[in-house]
This record gives sequence, C-alpha cells and structure tokens, in this order.
Amino acid sequence: MKMKSLESTAVRPANWPRMRAFLATWYTVAKRDLPWRRTNDPYAITVSELMLQQTQVVTVIPYYERWLKTFPTWSALAKAPEEKVIKAWEGLGYYRRARNLQALAKAVMESGGTLPQNEEGLRALPGIGPYTAAAVGSIAFGLPLAVLDGNVMRVLTRLLALSDDISRPQTREKLQGFATAFLDEGNASTHNQAVMELGATICLPRKPMCLICPLKDDCLGRDHAEDFPVKTRVETVRREETVAILRKEEKIYCEQVEPGKPWHGLWRFPDFDPVRMEKGEPLAQLKYGITKYSVTMQAIAARWKSGTSASGCYLTQKEMQALAFAAPHRKLILKIPSRHPERSEGSA
Repeated sequence: MKMKSLESTAVRPANWPRMRAFLATWYTVAKRDLPWRRTNDPYAITVSELMLQQTQVVTVIPYYERWLKTFPTWSALAKAPEEKVIKAWEGLGYYRRARNLQALAKAVMESGGTLPQNEEGLRALPGIGPYTAAAVGSIAFGLPLAVLDGNVMRVLTRLLALSDDISRPQTREKLQGFATAFLDEGNASTHNQAVMELGATICLPRKPMCLICPLKDDCLGRDHAEDFPVKTRVETVRREETVAILRKEEKIYCEQVEPGKPWHGLWRFPDFDPVRMEKGEPLAQLKYGITKYSVTMQAIAARWKSGTSASGCYLTQKEMQALAFAAPHRKLILKIPSRHPERSEGSA
C-alpha cells in the first residue's frame, strides 16, 4: 500500500532516497554474520523468519542450525512425525509456529515443491501472514514488499516522532504505508534487512545508540527516542499453579496435553487435583511468564487416592529427555529431587 502523501511529516519524501543510501551503506559494513544471511534457499529463509518471530537472534541460531540438519528440505519436514518436529522446536516457545511451518511444508509439497514467487501466492499458504510474505518475498525473491515488525515500527516511529499508539490497527496500517514509501524497491532485500538490523543493534528499545545511527541527521525523535513507540501497556496478571509429582519407583507420572489446550502436544506434570490426589510436601517452585500472565508454579509431592484412574504414563528422567516438554515443566525436571521413597507408590 503506497501512501499518497507524506507531507504531514517533517521527514520529507525528498530526503528518503538519501536516507535509503545511508542505510544500505551502513548495513553493508555493520551487518551481523548470521547463518540465514549466507543462503538464498527460500526454505532456509522461511525457517529463519518463523523462528525469529518473538525470539531473539542469539536464541534462534543453534535451533536454526539443528533444524536444517534434521529437516533440510520442505520434503523432509513435510514427512516428519509431528512429535519429532515439536521436539526439535522445544525451548523456542510459541509452538504454533512449528506446526504452521510443517503445515506450510506439506502445502508446498502438494503444490510442486517450491514457494510461489509472488505476494498473492505466498499469502495463500498456511502460516504465512503479511510480515512473513514480505520478509520471505523480498529476501528470497527480491519482491518489492516492505516488512513491518517490532524493530521496523520502532525505527519508523522515532524517525517520524510518531506518537500514535502502535497497538491500534489504524497506526499499524499507517506505519505499513510509511514502510512501503521508504522501501528501496530496487533492492528490497537489503533495505528490509537493514531497517530490521538498525532496530536490533542501534535503535534499541532502551538506551538507543543515536550518535552512531546512520539516520541520525533526519531522525525527528533522536533527542527523546525512548518516548517512541507509544503503546498501551498491558497490565500483568499474577497467577499461581500447583502441579503434582506422582512417583512409582524411579518414574514420575506425566501427561501429554490434549488438542485445543495451551501447549497441546507437549508433555507436562499434571495439575494437582484434590479430588483425585493426596497432597504431600512441597518440592520446588519457579516463576515464568506467558503473554500477560506472571505465573508462580509450585511442585508438590502427591499420590493417587484409592480407585483413581489416569490416562498418562510414568516416565524415567531419560524418557522425559526424549520428549518435548512445556518449558516450565522441563525446568521443573531439573529442580525436583530425584526420589522420594516415602511417596513412591500410587494406585493409578
């Protein structure tokens, strides 16, 4: 979507070609050496883009490299058991991305084995929204599509001193227009990566390095950069959870989460249920965050009440390591004592 006019902003369109040139020159010299920047393979580029959504680069790199060794092609990923795919993703969070990526691989294989090289075709595939279509389309195929992610929004709102709330759809639509107008259509791959790199390494959320920014002379927000972007704050909701550690000799009872529930397909310890379980001593506690929730999770020893049945299974530590566990529960495995003989038996 092209903006008809940018005259309402103090950064005039006449300045943008010069800004694009400065940005491209800076990127050529300053860009980080990242593994997905060493390939033109659309599959590898797509994997990196999905992994990088809501996850930091330093976390993604080892996952990306292991993933391509395990699933080197669309075909390998499409044919893989879902359990293996989820296990390979374990620890990255937002597991819907892994399922979307496999659904995408199956769709690609069903349509000939290659990604379409146009925006409409990319957007028609499962798991590919506006951002992914623009990122993959521009980087893999050179399509003139402008990306808009958190880094790009931060850069643009500071360049324009835009005080509109970015949590509002109208503001994101406006920013998409600015991103498209700013795009170097003849070199969309470099331009998009340069803007994202600027946001990731220079135009930081806190303590941005404005003095070494290649766009500092044209940035309207440089003297109060941390005021941008403006976003409605979501209040944190505190929540407590209690999970039961039910033992049978050297094994601990675990359940696989059913479809339709958070973490579905992953393994976890069961929630403590006083109707079905007898409560024992506390074993461990940890805190984690998920969306707007700050959760305190307590693990307690427990045993089944007489006559109780259960659908999960007892697993050894080694067996647990082979399965994909929800991240907080994976951490609990390391925190709970290895054995409590006095509570080692249960009837389920």
